[in-house]
Amino acid sequence: MKKTGKKLDQPATATSLREAIHMARVQEAEELDNSVDRRSTEMARLEVLHAAIEHVFEDIPFEDDRFALALVPSRPARLWIDIMTYVSMDNSGEIYRMIRNQGTGRKVMVETEDVGVMAGRITEFVAREIVARERYTSGFEYERAPARRQHKGRTGLIISAFIIGILTGVAGLLAMGWKFIQ
Repeated sequence: MKKTGKKLDQPATATSLREAIHMARVQEAEELDNSVDRRSTEMARLEVLHAAIEHVFEDIPFEDDRFALALVPSRPARLWIDIMTYVSMDNSGEIYRMIRNQGTGRKVMVETEDVGVMAGRITEFVAREIVARERYTSGFEYERAPARRQHKGRTGLIISAFIIGILTGVAGLLAMGWKFIQ
């Protein structure tokens, strides 16, 4: 038998509109209580994580203003690490998710239930970002190829384009000559 997301038709339990309204209010209050409980749980878990990594942010050099540990009680609640990276809870309120906003969308960097694991990964993330900034400001980049190799590649490209242009011109002249001969 196929399961669907729809509820099966069941006989109504209310016999009057007044009773149906009362049951709807009770159901809404229960859902609201569950929502408030889940939100409180999210905030409490994020506050525990905040306390676990607070000392890391105290050790960041004063001149590095990229990082700001901020717990924002939005929906969903978020613990911001920097302007692009934050930690929030999943829908169950039990799993921490470290998310980075990128130009192509959001990327989940870490998912774990353990506050210690998440605190360690945040510490590693901050350390890598500080080292990357130091490398960038020093002018040294790992991906950069030696200047001589780049120059030779461009020279070869220019010579190739010149030869292709000459061959195309010669082919065009031959085609025009062939047309006038006939």
